[in-house]
Amino acid sequence: MSACILLIASSYMLTVCPLFARYLLQYLGSEVAFQAMVSIATIGLYIAYALPIFFRVTLARKSFIPGPFNLGRYGVLVGWIAVLWVATISILFSLPVTYPITNETLNYTPVAVGGLLILTISSWILSARHWFRGPVTNVES
Repeated sequence: MSACILLIASSYMLTVCPLFARYLLQYLGSEVAFQAMVSIATIGLYIAYALPIFFRVTLARKSFIPGPFNLGRYGVLVGWIAVLWVATISILFSLPVTYPITNETLNYTPVAVGGLLILTISSWILSARHWFRGPVTNVES
């Protein structure tokens, strides 16, 4: 009996709740605001994946020790392709979603992502670079 309830509850959480959240967000604000929120989330996710790749192919190119699974000599090439892809997607998701462009239909994604970028870099320069030392390794090689 409990397995049946768990199955029903999980299917409800996976289907009904996301649909309800989507329609709630869409109709509480405008369609443009919803599209901007989706664009901001997508760009943020892509940037979170691209930053380690970018630092791997630039700063750590010589000092990086590859693990058991690596792309060999193609690793740097694939890394640059991934970084360029994220840059392209970030630009595409920043474009307006409707035309003509007015104050109501302007996509504010670049403003939000740029503002967050400025806050993050400022926080790093003013504070975090003085006390943040990176992750602590707790696994013996």
